[in-house]
Amino acid sequence: MHVTDGGTAVDPTDTAAVREHLERFAGADSVSERDGAVVADFRGVTHVTVHPDGRIETGMPLHEFAGVADRLVFDHDAGELRVERDGTDYTFRRP
Repeated sequence: MHVTDGGTAVDPTDTAAVREHLERFAGADSVSERDGAVVADFRGVTHVTVHPDGRIETGMPLHEFAGVADRLVFDHDAGELRVERDGTDYTFRRP
């Protein structure tokens, strides 16, 4: 884990770091583990799920994302989580 100009980069396979940042991002009461994945549930169907192998799934009305990430970048001040991989840059904004 290291700090970049736009937030803190986290290895998506580092379950402890992912959980720590998702709890900060969504609130500790909103984060749980399901079948080894760390899940942050927001209102309604909105969620972020990070699997131990680095797969990410998000659900949000009107858009969703599923794929593998090289890194997750948490910008807690801006309320953003960026999923980064060569050729992919997806931003999930905290509802």
